[in-house]
Amino acid sequence: MSFLKSPLWLGLICIVNWRHVPAQCQLLTPQTDTFASSASISASQAAQAGINASLANNIAIALNFERSNFANGSVASEDFYTVPKNAPGAAPGTLLKLQLDANTSAYTLPPNTALSRFMFQSETLNGTAVPVSAYILWPYLPRNQSDGYPVLAWSHGNSGPGSAECAPSHYRNLLYQFATIFELALQGYVVVAPDYAGLGVTKDASGNRIVYDYLGSPSHANDLFYAVEAAQTAFSSFSKQFVVMGHSEGGGGAWAAAQRQLQKPVAGYLGAISGSPITNTLNLVDLAGVSAAPQVAIGIANTLAGLYPGFKYSDILTPAGIALQTLLSEIQGCGSTVLELFAGAGPGLVQPAWTQNFYAQSYQNLTVVGGKPFAGPMLILQGTADAAVAEPVTSAAVQETCQKYPDSQLEYLTFAGVDHVPVMFASQRLWLDWIAARFVGEEAPKGCQTTNYSSVRAYEYYQKEQIWFVEFATAGYETA
Repeated sequence: MSFLKSPLWLGLICIVNWRHVPAQCQLLTPQTDTFASSASISASQAAQAGINASLANNIAIALNFERSNFANGSVASEDFYTVPKNAPGAAPGTLLKLQLDANTSAYTLPPNTALSRFMFQSETLNGTAVPVSAYILWPYLPRNQSDGYPVLAWSHGNSGPGSAECAPSHYRNLLYQFATIFELALQGYVVVAPDYAGLGVTKDASGNRIVYDYLGSPSHANDLFYAVEAAQTAFSSFSKQFVVMGHSEGGGGAWAAAQRQLQKPVAGYLGAISGSPITNTLNLVDLAGVSAAPQVAIGIANTLAGLYPGFKYSDILTPAGIALQTLLSEIQGCGSTVLELFAGAGPGLVQPAWTQNFYAQSYQNLTVVGGKPFAGPMLILQGTADAAVAEPVTSAAVQETCQKYPDSQLEYLTFAGVDHVPVMFASQRLWLDWIAARFVGEEAPKGCQTTNYSSVRAYEYYQKEQIWFVEFATAGYETA
């Protein structure tokens, strides 16, 4: 028998069975470009939302894109997100549920990383105990640490206005992929990442709604600390030492964690990294103007409706804005859907001067960070061309903090010409060095320091935005 007809050769050319297809050779099919979902916006939904057919089409395409990137379908179909009966009465930081080994073949993780998911008890802005979902991204070779594997607590950016489906733990790429979390795991850190209260797990054991504190930095800080506590309970191999890190909404959460640490110290805390942080939401909206107002207003309105019995959506949104909020709630849209919806929606969605509304101002007072004492060290990263979190707002928060607390350990790094998420790529080697220094016990500089960075070549020649995403491969040739 010739080599070309041998089982060895046939095995080599049939390597496509890499995805559990039958052993014999099969015809290849092109990678899907229609995605795995068939959601649509009905004519009646479009009419009620006040949108035209073109915008309805765009929203449906974005919604299908989101859903095609769910690792295991809707959270409603996953038992993992069901709250166990032992949750009521459990103290914050309690481990409620553990999925030790998630099926990594459903995710687009880097090779030689593993995934666990867990549920823990956290605490909201008003002190209510609530169950929250989270994940752990495992490295193949954790860094050496005297008391166990070093832990990085990750606080994600805004994933949507408050839908259950906006939980990063059920997305194939966990939403931030190589911008932060993949690199952290590949560098040997155990990444512990809460979804935030109200995302993923949206009802408690009694069926009551869990309010998502949209851009609610102190609430996210609670999630970070209690997620770490629960993860350390689940795995005795984890170090008691940990660094907190976040971006955008999560950057505000990391900053709030540093403030919380001063008031409620937690043993093992080593410091915080805050990238493109949300510090003062309403100031950001006022500076950005009409373009940023509707999506922020809808997110805040969803939170206020759960926090304040007297609040009405009409206090912030116009009838047109309420119609879009209703549509988003019906279809459970997240970041991609929101992006398309507001790119095509018309004006007149928010009430005039809504940022001065009593409820909006009350929530602002609960969630603003900056200008307050904190437990250092803290590293803050900001791009000067950030279209989502304007540099002047972050710089003002840093300046106010440093004026009031000049002896704080605060490093503020700016990156000329760099936008929102790209700042995490531009600064990557710096924050990796910063984290490594904390775990080996190196003391951070005293006082407030600012460093302004610019690119080594003219920035006009650099790739400025992320124009790719980590796609799920269905056949071996797609990974060649």
